[in-house]
This record gives sequence, structure tokens and C-alpha cells, in this order.
Amino acid sequence: MALDWFSAAVISAIGLSAQALVFQRLQKHYAINSFMTYAWLGAALVLALVFLRDADFDAIARNLLPLALTGLFSTTGNYAYNRAIRLQPNIGYVEAVMSWRLALTYIYSLIWLHAAFEPLRLMGMLLIFAGVLAVSGAWRLRRRDISLAWLGWALFGGLSFALMSILVRFANDDGVNGEVSLIIVLLVSGLGFLAAGIAERAAFLIKLRHSHLFIAVIACAAIGNAALFVAYAKAPNLAYGIAIDNSRIIILYVVGLLLFSQSWSRLKALGMACTFAGILLLA
Repeated sequence: MALDWFSAAVISAIGLSAQALVFQRLQKHYAINSFMTYAWLGAALVLALVFLRDADFDAIARNLLPLALTGLFSTTGNYAYNRAIRLQPNIGYVEAVMSWRLALTYIYSLIWLHAAFEPLRLMGMLLIFAGVLAVSGAWRLRRRDISLAWLGWALFGGLSFALMSILVRFANDDGVNGEVSLIIVLLVSGLGFLAAGIAERAAFLIKLRHSHLFIAVIACAAIGNAALFVAYAKAPNLAYGIAIDNSRIIILYVVGLLLFSQSWSRLKALGMACTFAGILLLA
């Protein structure tokens, strides 16, 4: 993708918002390992046909270990995310908790990638985080809404995704393009979901009436994740691309307003304004 990191992060926020919504639909009919196998291996095939070239294999061979580990952390992160949203129907709560990976990737980028300390962009990240808290309602989580089950999965998912982005950036800096690194990650992760599904004797048969959902999730996974990995490869600080990607909570909220009768409030409007202001500062 001939995109700068900012455009790629915005596209990823849109694509992964749609992916999250399809995940919720598929969870009603299939085991997590079943539909994730189709989503990841299907997206890997699509991206390989579009982006993979003979010249890419030398860089892949040099970075096979970090890419394989990236695939492992992608598997654990997505499994944890799906478990969390199964236990906590408010995706916003889950997204807010998983945002702790921003701190990990920001500090890593300053220390190991020698990223510049940019006060305005740091302020942009903080505004986006504040916006996510306001829109998701996570700032007013009540004790009865908190359970160690979904909270633990969300925290673990955030850690897994942070490690995934760090390792894939390592491979990117050694010559592996963002889209190509994603192909390997999706392949490894998809095979991991397949093995886990076989081990738990999950059903892999797709019902014809759900075929459109599988086509949609493969398309969303290919576009959204490819854009995200381009942002990982090009962003001056890993946390910048992740912060913009986290703004997908705004998209999910707007969809909820239009389709699911979510409530409107001045605080959520303020959260949206904070998020957009943060995105502008990051730009």
C-alpha cells in the first residue's frame, strides 16, 4: 500500500471497526477458533495473491522467528479479545482496557526506536485515550460491571497486541514490508486457530446462510489489518498508529447510534470531539 502511516492508521480504524462488528455476529453461531481460522487464512490468501513477490522471500527468511512469534501473539491477542467481548457485550469497555498497550509501545519506541519526544503528539494520544474513555463509558464502570474474567482477557489481549506490534516493527526495519509481514502473521495465527479448533473438536462447516458474514470478515481482516501493519512499519512512534486505530470506538459508537439505539449524551459528544482533536494533533 502506497500510504503514509497516518492514512494507513485511519483506514485500519474503519476496517477493524467493521471486523469487530462481524466478529460479534459470528460469535452467535460459531466457536471463536472456527471463524478465526477462516478469517485469518482467507485474508492471508487474499493478501498473498496481491502483495507477495519472489523478492520478498530473503527478508522473510531472515526474520522468520520474529514473524512466527508475531503470529503467536496475534493468535493470543485475538483469542483474548474475542473472549473478552463474549463476556462483556460493551466492546467499548474492552477497547478501553486494551488501550494500555499505548503506554508499552510508546515507551518502547522512545527507548529502542529512538523516536523523538513530541509533546503535541503525546497530547494527541492522551486526548484520544480520554475520548475513548468518555465514549465507551469506561470512566464510570461500576463494580457490578467489572469481572476478573473479561478484564483479565482484555489486559492479556492488550499485552499480546503490544508485543505483536513491537516484533513486527523489528521485522519491518530489517526489510520486510508491512503487507508481507502480515501475510506470515495471518498464516501462522490462522494455523494456530485451526489446530486449537481441531483440538477442541470445533465444527468448521459453514452454513450457507452465513456465507456473507465469512466473506465480509475476510475482506475486513485483509483491508483493516494490512493498513494497520503499514502504520506499524512507517509510524515514527508505534503508539501513534495504535492510538488512531483505537479511535475506532467512535465508529462503533456511531454505528450503535444508527442501528442499535445507543444513547446520546453530551459527555459522549465531548469524547468524540477530544478524539478528533487528538487525531488532528497526531497528523
